[in-house]
Amino acid sequence: MNGIEQRLLKLENSLRLYRVFFSTAIIALIAVIFMSSGKINDVPDVIKAKNFQVVDNNGNILLELSQAKGNGQLITYSPTGQKLVRLFTSEGGAGAINTFDGNGKLNFKITKTTDGGGYMALYNSDEKEIIEAGSIIGNAGYLQVNDHSGTKIAWITEVKDGGGSLSLHNKDLGLIFLEAQEAGGRVSIYNKGDVRIGYIGAQNDQSGRAVVFDKSGTISGSLPN
Repeated sequence: MNGIEQRLLKLENSLRLYRVFFSTAIIALIAVIFMSSGKINDVPDVIKAKNFQVVDNNGNILLELSQAKGNGQLITYSPTGQKLVRLFTSEGGAGAINTFDGNGKLNFKITKTTDGGGYMALYNSDEKEIIEAGSIIGNAGYLQVNDHSGTKIAWITEVKDGGGSLSLHNKDLGLIFLEAQEAGGRVSIYNKGDVRIGYIGAQNDQSGRAVVFDKSGTISGSLPN
């Protein structure tokens, strides 16, 4: 075989390799075109699972979607595993939100009252409820302030015939009542036996009156007489 024939054979082999290469490239390009002719981002419409967790690079759970007592709930955690926020269903069947401090202690709650309507509460570092607000029977709002142990010391709401009412308590017993009645303002003072011993305020005829009672509740003096 002379030199020319060798060069022709080498050229034919090269052409054969090029044809294989380009044929393979064309097939791959056609496959890519067909595969991309559908959805650009092919994602499922629904993902179903009984539990879903988001974790950090160290595997610590930061968020969890799960079920509790037949209802859904969502909980977020700190990297150390302490609860931060919990969304769930309350015992009364309403939606509820609890938030926690960095040590996992409850510090805020939102849900509904037992009689219906909204309810929220703040807690101290001992997880004692110190402030409570919500809706009472009749759909009026109320605000309750508690002492360090969770015992009521102040209550603000609506009086029966409209207007505001503030009561101050000791050991959960009402001792001072301030009311904004339709006729005018009124103040009543009670002793620890729950007996009214003093009163000053507007009468129904819009005149003023002050009354002092003995410890049994009997009038001992008044202005005017």
